Amino acid sequence: MSEPPASAESSTPVSAREARLVSVLSRARRRSSAVPTERWLFALGGGLVLAGIVLVLIGWVGTSRTVLVAGQIPYVVSGGLLGLGLIFLGGFLYFGYWLALLLRDSRERGERQDADLTRMADGLERANEHLARIAELLVAERPPANGSRSTRQRSRSS
Repeated sequence: MSEPPASAESSTPVSAREARLVSVLSRARRRSSAVPTERWLFALGGGLVLAGIVLVLIGWVGTSRTVLVAGQIPYVVSGGLLGLGLIFLGGFLYFGYWLALLLRDSRERGERQDADLTRMADGLERANEHLARIAELLVAERPPANGSRSTRQRSRSS
C-alpha cells in the first residue's frame, strides 16, 4: 500500500508546531478575554441592586398603606425580603466584578514585571560581557612579571 504524501505540517519540527499552536491559542484566549464577563457582572450586579431597592420601596409603601398586620405580611415578604435578597445578590455580583478587575490588573502587572526583569537581565549580561572584555584588555596591557619595563614605559622615560 502506498503511504499518504507528507504534508508541510509533518515536515516541520515539533517545537515549531508547538510554538505555532501556543501562538494561535493565546490569540484565541485574548479574543475571549474576561471583559464581557466583567461587564456582565457589573451590569447584573447593578441591576439587581436597583431592582432590590425598588422592591423594598414597593414593600414599604404597601405596608405603610395597610392598617392590618395580616395585610402587611405579604408586602414584607414579597417586597422587603425579596428586595433584600436581590440587593445582597447584586452586591455579591459587583464584588465578583471587583475581584475580576483586581485579577486582570495583577496579571498585567506581572507581565510588565516579567518584561522588566528580562530587560534588566539582558542589560546585566551585556554589562558583564563589556566588563569581561575590559578585564581582558587590562590583562593584555599588564607589564611583564620579570620587572623589566614595557616598550611604552621606556618610550615615556626617554
